[in-house]
Amino acid sequence: MDRREPDDPSPYLLAIWTPGETANSIQQPESRCGSQDQNKLCNEKTCFSCNCIREENLQTVRGTILIPCRTAMRGSFPLNGTYFQVNEMFADHESSHNPIDVPRGWIWNLPRRTVYFGTSVSTIFKGLSTEGIQYCFWRGYVCVRGFERKTRAPRPLMARLHFPASKLTKTKNEEKK
Repeated sequence: MDRREPDDPSPYLLAIWTPGETANSIQQPESRCGSQDQNKLCNEKTCFSCNCIREENLQTVRGTILIPCRTAMRGSFPLNGTYFQVNEMFADHESSHNPIDVPRGWIWNLPRRTVYFGTSVSTIFKGLSTEGIQYCFWRGYVCVRGFERKTRAPRPLMARLHFPASKLTKTKNEEKK
């Protein structure tokens, strides 16, 4: 992990996964286990109830690392001085596919932050009230792309962070056929 740029006002953040969530989840995980054995945890990746118990017993959470824009760009940014660099985050591509395990004790007392995910800032703000947009600028963060740390290349966000409406329409139309 790169050391944060000294003039970067944003911290690294952790987007916590719901137990049973996968990289391509677009719906909430199943809330009840389909396993026949009530005394055993199943091994289904998408089983909320069993994975919730498993994570609770291990005292860990899974998460995707969110990298501050200025740090990801190593201090250089073509639009230096614009507001979105200040509160823009990139979703680490590796931990978007394979979430990291973080002990709950490490993050328990850290402040929570709101991150708005979307295709673009304009689509994120489209349905928000004026107060909601102000809150995002003052206290929140935006994330519109993934980031491959090794190659430093942009990547699309994984479905669990944002599923574009254009793809959702295609998915529904394909199901009807």
